[in-house]
Order: sequence, then C-alpha cells, then structure tokens
Amino acid sequence: MRKVFCLILLLALLLSGCAANVPEESAAPGTASDAPESSAAVSVLVPGDYSDADTAAMSSYMSANRWLIDGDRLYGLDYDEALRPALVSCRLHGGKLTEWKILCEDCVPSYLALEGKTLYFLCGGELRRCDLKNGKCETLLSGGLQSLQLFDGALYYTDAAGRYCRAGLDGQNAELLIEGPCGYAWAMPEGVLYQSESEGCSLRMRLWDGAERRLSAAASYAPLRIGSLVWYSQRDSEGSVLASIDLNDGTVTRYATEELRGAAELIPGAEGWMLRVFLAGEGWRQQLLRPGETAGTDCAYSGYRLCDCVGEDCRIDAAYDPDGRLRCFVLADREGNELRFFGGEILE
Repeated sequence: MRKVFCLILLLALLLSGCAANVPEESAAPGTASDAPESSAAVSVLVPGDYSDADTAAMSSYMSANRWLIDGDRLYGLDYDEALRPALVSCRLHGGKLTEWKILCEDCVPSYLALEGKTLYFLCGGELRRCDLKNGKCETLLSGGLQSLQLFDGALYYTDAAGRYCRAGLDGQNAELLIEGPCGYAWAMPEGVLYQSESEGCSLRMRLWDGAERRLSAAASYAPLRIGSLVWYSQRDSEGSVLASIDLNDGTVTRYATEELRGAAELIPGAEGWMLRVFLAGEGWRQQLLRPGETAGTDCAYSGYRLCDCVGEDCRIDAAYDPDGRLRCFVLADREGNELRFFGGEILE
C-alpha cells in the first residue's frame, strides 16, 4: 500500500508543475530562397542554448508525439467504448484519470502542439486545431501533411511532397523554406535541422540567414539533440549504429553499438537522458544506453514500447503485445515508476 501511495504522489507532483476545409490555394507555399552551399564538407556551428524542455519536445516530435502533457492535463490518442480511436483530454488527479473527454471522434492524432488554449495536431494528413475553451475543431490545411511543429509563434510542417513550409497560426500566409524532399525537419534557434533525401539521407542544417550546412555524410535518422550534441541512428556500409555530431566543431563520432533495427528514442532516466534502441535480430529486443555508451541494459518488458510523448521528468509510451496489438499506454517517471491506462481507465 505504501508503494502505491508513493507512486501516486510522485506522478501527481511530476504532472502538476473536424470542420470546414480551407481552400487548397491558401495553403500553397511561396518560393524557396536561394541558400548558399557551405564550401566545407563539415561546417562549424556556434550552437545556442538548448534546454531539457527543448530536448524533450524534439524527442516527442521524432516519435510523432501522439500524446501531450500540460501540467496535470493530458491530451492525445485514446479509444472509446467501441474501441474507435479519438483525440481525448483528461486530468490526472489522485492517481486517477478524471474529466476524460473526447475532443475529436474517429481520429488518430499526431504531432500535438499547444499554444495557449488552442491544440494543434495532424489527422489523416490534415492540420487541425481545437479550441479547448469551446471544444470546436477545424481544419486549417489539408493535402497529405506529414509533420507539424509549433515554433516561435508559427506552424512548421512538411507537405505531401516532403517540402518544408511555414505558416501563421491560422494556417494562412504559407511559405516554402526547404524544397526537399526532407525528413525529420526540426526548427531550433540556429536553423532547421533536417534529413536530405536527395543527398543520401544525410543530415543538413538550413540556418535562419539562408546558409546551408552539411552535418553528416552517411544516411542519418531521427536526430535527437542534448545541448550541443546531436544523436542519431547512422546507416552505412558497416551496418546501423548510433552516432553523434558535435555542433561546436562538426565532429562526427560513430559508436560500435550492436546492430540497430531502427531509430533511437530519447527518454528521461534517473541519471539523465537515456537512449532506447531496438536491436537487430529475432524479436523486438530493446536496450537502454547512456549517450556515448556502446552497450546498455536490456529493457525488462514482454513485448515492446514506442514513445508517444516525452517530458523533462516523465513520458507516455504506447505498449504493444509481441504480435503488434496495442496493449495500453504507460505513464512512467525518471525512476521507472509506471501507471498504465487505456480508454480513460487506470489499469491494475
């Protein structure tokens, strides 16, 4: 009983701190600016400050964050009584989910972003927003959008062709920033970090002054930044492993990890940020590593997990059975304490 009480208290403390479519013409981006190429193979950057909150937001984005944590309020993907997906909101209070409410029916939301009392998200390739004061949802942009980020008072997204664009919070005045096709595009203080599909899936950065920088040469996936270091999964002739780029001097380091099955995830741990990776081979074996380590600890869990939301002190995972069926969602803190829920109900 004491353990359950401590878990509830700890999680409470951690969490305390559609409609008419816009005409397609309004979403048409402008012309990309001509950006000079860097003459150096690897560029030297002067990185700005990058907080734990920035790291958490980037990690959530790389996992297409299907949940969002705002104080003691949760927003994200859940299921109704008929097991139909929906965008829901709820409150974690006293170890229970209360005020569970469907905001958008028949919806698999992703890339959730909150600005005041307005919740932005993607659903079926559409960019939608929900007014949390009156519950009204509306579509701002459509046409197969692939990602969404809210940064510096604007909406940043990739369209169906992989072009990277920016628009106002109302979806208007869209402009093209990167011709693309690009993946994992993430706006940060220095510029836009992205994977260039036309350049062998290498990592590049488009600075805000228009200059273009190449950061990696090999195929690179799901970059995750901690301070001045960018971690990512690198695929080259020797296999797929973890690698990092130091934004101070452009140094690329390849780590001799076990062969990876896919991209790494960044999650908060008791001793700081941890990288969770899928290892190649039979089954869905996951492992936790400290950044810079080549070997870690196997995750003791039957089945496998994928991050849906990462906070500075906790995260929400989607937990699956080995056959790929979603089992439940898991709210976990840095110490590994967990609370499982599904359909608005806490599970034993």
